[in-house]
Amino acid sequence: MTRTTLLPWHAPIFKTWHAIANKAHAYLIVAPDGTGGEYLLNQLAHSVLCENTDAQHLACGQCVACLLLQSYSHPDLRVLRPAILDVNHPIEEMRPEQGAGKPKPSKEISIAQVRGLANMVNQTSHRGGQRVILVYPAQKLNRNAANALLKTLEEPPPNTLFFLLVDDVKQLLPTIISRCQRIEAPAPSIDAGADYLNQVLGTTSDWPQLLATENGAAIRVQELSQGNYFELQQQLIDALAQGSRLSALRLAEQFEKHIADAEKARLAGGGSGIDVNTFITWLQRWLHDLLCESQGSGAARYYPKHQKALQQIVLKTNAIKLHEFEQQLLKSKRYAEHPLNLKTWLEHILLDYAQRIA
Repeated sequence: MTRTTLLPWHAPIFKTWHAIANKAHAYLIVAPDGTGGEYLLNQLAHSVLCENTDAQHLACGQCVACLLLQSYSHPDLRVLRPAILDVNHPIEEMRPEQGAGKPKPSKEISIAQVRGLANMVNQTSHRGGQRVILVYPAQKLNRNAANALLKTLEEPPPNTLFFLLVDDVKQLLPTIISRCQRIEAPAPSIDAGADYLNQVLGTTSDWPQLLATENGAAIRVQELSQGNYFELQQQLIDALAQGSRLSALRLAEQFEKHIADAEKARLAGGGSGIDVNTFITWLQRWLHDLLCESQGSGAARYYPKHQKALQQIVLKTNAIKLHEFEQQLLKSKRYAEHPLNLKTWLEHILLDYAQRIA
């Protein structure tokens, strides 16, 4: 998929925006994580900057502006996003510096990035049209960056459009939200997501369940399918499904290596892989299914293939113990970014789980 592909479930939003274009200087697009919101932002930017759009407002891909966009060198476009997202940038010069003595690429949008807009917005457009600024994920603006961007939105420069993308609007300053025209871009339906994945990755009966597990995030499922994410998830869940036969220490050792390998790969520009938060998410999903089974509130949502194992496990535990473990996971997630000792941290969580289901 190219960066300018309009995803099927975004076509109505794209059409809606063009119907209300020029009614605001800033637009806040709310799209669930992993549903391709960044593709929609790029499509909108290309549509605005293209000098020869078609009847549906799609960029032509051939004019001077489009060629500049394709080479990431259009002077009237700026993209503000965390440096960690540029580790795999196709233009080597635009990747963050890495190596011994270098700080890790930031997971936030900094005030320096926002201040860097000054030269652009205080000059006339290079191509004689509008200027476009993309900010995503907007909830990654740190406090100083958010306040600096707010000042710009309060006194918007002429002929400049801001597109902000957010998946959790509650993490954004209310004052920034109030300065933007809000547009909802929901996740695709399970059927629409499965149809898309069948087209781009091939037909399989697994797509509906994977999409249900990932809350309809079709682009996330597409990307995760290129690596070992689903294989590692299955490895963890198969181990948890063993109940009292679970070897917590061995499992902790295995996932310490998986998480460490993934971190090395990320820093080397080799993909995303899994991290501690991913590990906790899988545990929380498994716990959700256990609680559903324990309380008789419905079939397993995330791991229905392990329904029999879930039934066997809840015979030896109770909902109180499971709820207590749920609270422990929530506490653990607060420190998930920087555990002092990853192996010890994993052992503690898995041993706690094993004791509660014994």
